[in-house]
Amino acid sequence: MRASRWFVVGLGTCLAVAVVLDAPLAYRSSSQLKGESQAVSQLLSKEKALGLPAAQANSLQAQLNQVNTRQWWSPTFLFSNQSGRLASLRAQALGDWNSALVATRKKAQTLLTSYTDFVGHNAAWLSAPSPGQAKAWSAELQRAKTLGAVDAVMAQLQLHLIQVESQVKAAQAKAAASVTLANAPGGLLQEAAQLEAIAKSDNLAVLQVPQDAALLRQALSANQSGAAQTVALSQQLGLLKAEIGLNDSLVQQSQAVMDLVDQAGAEQTPNSAAYLAQYQSSQQALKAAQTPNQLAQVQATLNAVQQGAQASLNSDQCGHTTISGKSIYISLSLQEMVFYDGGCALKATPVTTGRPLLRTPTGTFHIFDKQTPYVFISPWPPGSPFWYPTSPVNWVMEFLQGGYYIHDAPWEPTSEYGPGSENITPQASHGCVQIPGAVMAWAYAWTPMGTPVVIAN
Repeated sequence: MRASRWFVVGLGTCLAVAVVLDAPLAYRSSSQLKGESQAVSQLLSKEKALGLPAAQANSLQAQLNQVNTRQWWSPTFLFSNQSGRLASLRAQALGDWNSALVATRKKAQTLLTSYTDFVGHNAAWLSAPSPGQAKAWSAELQRAKTLGAVDAVMAQLQLHLIQVESQVKAAQAKAAASVTLANAPGGLLQEAAQLEAIAKSDNLAVLQVPQDAALLRQALSANQSGAAQTVALSQQLGLLKAEIGLNDSLVQQSQAVMDLVDQAGAEQTPNSAAYLAQYQSSQQALKAAQTPNQLAQVQATLNAVQQGAQASLNSDQCGHTTISGKSIYISLSLQEMVFYDGGCALKATPVTTGRPLLRTPTGTFHIFDKQTPYVFISPWPPGSPFWYPTSPVNWVMEFLQGGYYIHDAPWEPTSEYGPGSENITPQASHGCVQIPGAVMAWAYAWTPMGTPVVIAN
């Protein structure tokens, strides 16, 4: 009995010593786990704020709360792997976040594909820059790094898609309204012939216009009303009108893009050669384009070149190696003029220089005479291939003896300036440098006597 009592006393003493020794360790472990628990809780709060579905976040939070209910002095605490459970919860939270982000991005990509397909299919009904915005939306999705950000882009894209769909419906309704020929099928056939001729001259697809026109003629020949055939042809004419309109807008946009690309080349900005190659490729594609989808692809290329060339010009405006002060530089190969002040490009314009056999001379010259207005009188007699009628202009600035001027040319359309214009003999100069009237008015006021003029190939 005495030995048994001593055994119990010894065992109790050992347990007491163990508790005394382990208590500080358990307390320190509890403090460390509290910090880990707070970190996991903050992670869950952040993920929930950034868009993690509430059901997933709440489930993880409930599991975390179970871990937190165990006190450091509890026997279950001493024998449980609290740190391992917290690490597992953290890994699960990160995994749920990544899975949700991947799923949301997939939904967003599906929406973007629907948008791209809709725009491509209805390009003829859309005005710029809608057909070229798919890349912009794709870039927005790439920049979105959280669930909330991706959801926000999706919401904006969905709204834009609704707007685009409304735009298409409005354009279709407008086209249908413009073909008010239900009671005059003969006039409808006449319009079909005119639009078909325009489309063919522009190398565009004529869609179903010839077939629907033939069906309407057959109906009229059989003394039928042709109502159904009139509706079908009207719809096709609306599509064809939109196609022709898109082609015309691309021709106009090409002129603006060419001016930017030539300016970038004249200023030798970074990537100017690449922009020129892309522009030339777009023009080949425009010539070959026949369908609305093909025209939309050309439009996307032109938009990209236009934005890139403009950005390059903006970032490279100053720092050019030029004659100090004000100076004018002219590229004959690009048919481009750039006005510099202290190495900074202030303005640029396409030009038309001397025609074959009367090319504009190269070299460095200076403005020594300015007059407004001025009248050009041909030094060549009538019958000479170089003779021209008396031609009044508004402003001239002479840079070389013998009648070499920079001047406006009221007889030349603004759209005709630029590369190749020097070879169009009815409008090309006799050695002078012709520039659009609006630019010439500015240049005349900006240019002091003695301003250097550098002309190079």
